[in-house]
Amino acid sequence: MEQVVLHQLLDKANLLLRDMGVRLLHEEQLAVALDLTPAMFRTIFGNKAEFMLQVTRHNLARQRREHEELFANLATPVECLLGMLHHSLHELRQSHHDYHVVREQFPLVWDAIQEYTREYAFPLLTRLLQEGVQEGQFRAALDAPFIARIILAQFSLVLNEQFFPPDQVNLGEVYRNIFFPYVRGLCTEEGMRLTAPHFARMWQ
Repeated sequence: MEQVVLHQLLDKANLLLRDMGVRLLHEEQLAVALDLTPAMFRTIFGNKAEFMLQVTRHNLARQRREHEELFANLATPVECLLGMLHHSLHELRQSHHDYHVVREQFPLVWDAIQEYTREYAFPLLTRLLQEGVQEGQFRAALDAPFIARIILAQFSLVLNEQFFPPDQVNLGEVYRNIFFPYVRGLCTEEGMRLTAPHFARMWQ
């Protein structure tokens, strides 16, 4: 299959998963929703697990591109960090919150997400924090890699259904109330000045 057609299919599949969630969709439903016959679906994706893996990798690549576009319009490391977190909040609000289903039923998908976190998100967070310290926007005493790990651990906390059952709480609000006050506490006065308009907009 030509790459452009596969790209369009994966875009459509990602929107479908956002709207319907993972657990409710079977291979036959996926095929119909993507305007494919069951045989075509199996030829292209193999099975639902492989379909999920391809969609996830496609989605993570999209997020990286959107980060690059976002950072191109932001002037400082502290604004880039806040922009990255705001982007993640937007992604979470649009998702169907089936993370525990993915973790339990699609281990290869979960592994891909963990690899993305380890190989991309952690180095990026560390770099933004280090640059922010160097430019006087984050407190000088910060250990950037350690703080990056804390931020990633906070994301795991948001997704912990024991503390925040997705059917009882708004995970977007949980995310916002965990991350943004924490980042605010990392800032110097200069960092606070730079991020004040962003914080005001995000808390509306």
